[in-house]
Amino acid sequence: MRQIGFCLSALLVGSLAIAQDVLDPLVVTGEREDTAKARGSNVDLDLNRAERLSELLGTTPGLGIVSSDSGGYGDTLSVRGSANTLFFGGASVAMVIDDVPYGDVYTYSTEFFDLDSFVLHRGPQGHRFARNGAGGLIEMRTAAPTDQQTFKLSAEYGSYDSLHLRFRAAGPITDKWSYAVQSYYKERNGYIDNVNPAVGGFNDDREQFGALGSLYYNPSADLQIRLRAMYERTRDGSQRLSALPGSQSAFGPFIDGARAQDPFRVSSDLEGITEIDRYQLSLHLDQDLGWANLKSITSYSNWQLGPSIVDLDLSAIPASNSSISQQQEVYSQEFRLESDREKNIRWTAGLAYLKKDSEGVANRFFGTGQFTFENQFTAFRIDEESTALFGNLQWDLNDVLTVDVGGRIEYIETSLRRDKTGAGNPFPSLFPLPPAVRGEASGTYFTPSLGLTYKITPETSLFARTSVGFKPQGFTAFSDDIATTAFDEERNWETEIGLRYQNSDRSLGFELRGYYKQIDDYQVNRSAGATDFLIINADRVEAIGLEGELTWRPVDRLLIQASAGWTKTEFDDHTGPGGNDLSGNEVPFIPEFTASLGARYDFQSGFFAQTAVRFVGSTFYDEGNSNATRQASYNVWDAEIGYQADNWTVAAFARNLLDEEYYTFINSQISAGSPGDPAVLGLRFGLEF
Repeated sequence: MRQIGFCLSALLVGSLAIAQDVLDPLVVTGEREDTAKARGSNVDLDLNRAERLSELLGTTPGLGIVSSDSGGYGDTLSVRGSANTLFFGGASVAMVIDDVPYGDVYTYSTEFFDLDSFVLHRGPQGHRFARNGAGGLIEMRTAAPTDQQTFKLSAEYGSYDSLHLRFRAAGPITDKWSYAVQSYYKERNGYIDNVNPAVGGFNDDREQFGALGSLYYNPSADLQIRLRAMYERTRDGSQRLSALPGSQSAFGPFIDGARAQDPFRVSSDLEGITEIDRYQLSLHLDQDLGWANLKSITSYSNWQLGPSIVDLDLSAIPASNSSISQQQEVYSQEFRLESDREKNIRWTAGLAYLKKDSEGVANRFFGTGQFTFENQFTAFRIDEESTALFGNLQWDLNDVLTVDVGGRIEYIETSLRRDKTGAGNPFPSLFPLPPAVRGEASGTYFTPSLGLTYKITPETSLFARTSVGFKPQGFTAFSDDIATTAFDEERNWETEIGLRYQNSDRSLGFELRGYYKQIDDYQVNRSAGATDFLIINADRVEAIGLEGELTWRPVDRLLIQASAGWTKTEFDDHTGPGGNDLSGNEVPFIPEFTASLGARYDFQSGFFAQTAVRFVGSTFYDEGNSNATRQASYNVWDAEIGYQADNWTVAAFARNLLDEEYYTFINSQISAGSPGDPAVLGLRFGLEF
């Protein structure tokens, strides 16, 4: 009842409103010519040439992405200050592709298939989706078959012997059967040179392959059955990791002096490897009942990391390394009823079940004293099972006012089994290994949402929404102390208010939003000792932010897009290691400011030119806000010129044209980071028929 009271009072104070037609999230279309038609389409995948999730950082206000460059393992996604922890714990930003939910963030697809749409839903989304999104949800839909056979091919070659191939085919088989298939293949040489002559070469060569296929059966006009299968493979070299120049690590001055002092050089004693396999199978049924539409989505997902080998000290001295093998299986079942979206009362109701099983073995080699080393093996299994009821109602009270109310109730059970063994410890009696850890937890969560929309004119709307989200309690498997293995649930309460304008011919559109968020028991990463990785709860975090997006076609052949987002996410009440008061510090892994500006001009002759620049503000990578592990503001400028005919395109492109140096991830414990992509030049050819 307290949460519902918060929601009601926030709406009364705001005295403005939001409904789903105004709360339409940012829509990023996969085809340039569709951009002006999609409501709220302020960022274009094609204009920004985004091929992977990390390349949306800067273009999408409110969205933060920290890429560790290890196939998604260890990545952090945030929306408006809500972020996941690196290896354990729930997702703040959920991901759903073709209605199939993903598990933890480290299992997310990082490369894009050809998409019909990319949608970022900001704010808690538990009332609208089967998958809980505490801070937001990324929804992608891949290209479906059309009435005619279509084929699309593209090839790209550039610096570092980079090669990128894509293929797509879709169309009818018979009057009741149709199909859609697509695939991609990417490879390149590494960016980081290993200057250790005993190893040599480039540490971070990359190779990715993905394939997606769907078979559609329409036995009648009111029933569609879809069988979908997806597979992705990553066969990379080492995680792109290099020592921070001039920094001091936990390994001491002797090791630090043996490390290369350049973002794109290392002197490692091993090459490292990252191997990831990901596949999904799903069955989709869509039945028109007349009074409502019934959807059933049954899915199985499997993600395997095996192994990920990293030289942690980044020197020619074999002082410390890590090898991790891990797997996650996700079983899900969703039943969803949806009313006619053209009615003045529109509703959605659903039942969702999800089972997530994670297990792995982590081998860490490190020094235990002077000239002594130890191999430690941590084997773990974490199981999570949840059942949720969710629903949303939109009611047009009159021509100008719409109310939107929703809620989610979810029950979650979690269990942990962890064991640790070691080899090479010369003093096992003095330094014994920790005992086996077993843990169980459960909880029931209710999260409401409430909003209104007020249309000032047919082109202009004011909106506001207030909602509650949660991340469940859980366990970390990388803690030796049973007292720090478990962490508590995280709850957030967010209120936003804004203005949207879209003129009648859709040549000009913009949206301005402001929000305030309070997060209790915020889940935070913390390193402890050589191998411990904890998740602790900060008592309170507050986030306040502003977001703006603009799409403008001053003339038919010119498209201009701009966006900006500012967020101040701080610990309001938080105690750091050793009892230090960290209140007022910025929450790590969240950029303070992002912005983008892009433009494209199509000449009558068929030639075109486009350019886009992304700005990313300063980001801290530890809760103590150390300047030694802070990434300062940077910008990335891309450009492209080409020629487009009826069914083929050729273009020359440049990514990171000014060769800006920056880090996409920083590990404060080992004083190392993942440098961003250097300047890449190349050619692209595309054919469609």
